[in-house]
Amino acid sequence: MAKVYSFSVPDNEVQLIAILDELKARKALSMEIVRLAKIFYLGNGFNSETISKEMLKLLEAEKTAKEALEMAQKSLSIVEELRPIIEKKQEKQKEIEELPLIRELQLYVFDDIQDYANFEARCRRTGREPKDAIKARLSAWASEKQISYPEAVKLFCKAFPELKVFEEVVVR
Repeated sequence: MAKVYSFSVPDNEVQLIAILDELKARKALSMEIVRLAKIFYLGNGFNSETISKEMLKLLEAEKTAKEALEMAQKSLSIVEELRPIIEKKQEKQKEIEELPLIRELQLYVFDDIQDYANFEARCRRTGREPKDAIKARLSAWASEKQISYPEAVKLFCKAFPELKVFEEVVVR
């Protein structure tokens, strides 16, 4: 609960009236009067000679700065809260977009790699290393799909997580 006071200001105090009218227009009059009364009567090294229009501006600027800081902190906490949610949604969207490419790798481009032992034996019979065969097919597929080779390698590793050991070998 707040205690209400009223007071009058003599007509000859034109500067003071202008300041008070400005504070009233900004709905800051009561708060500023209370703050100034505290400073004047309760200390902090101020006296009636040091309270001026500049002091009022200083106090208003301080108040505005504190409000801005609070707003910035609130905004940052919202950003920190929402960023992981948005990033997670973007990752899921990317996975959904990648799914047809992963399926194509599994079902068409590397349909014979499911039985890796057989794939490896066939490669060696033709005189090729399995990693070289994977690189060649993956490179051709990446060109066909107009995606970068490193992106194709990532998709390959998602399509065949059990062959992720090839990632470093295939990338080079």
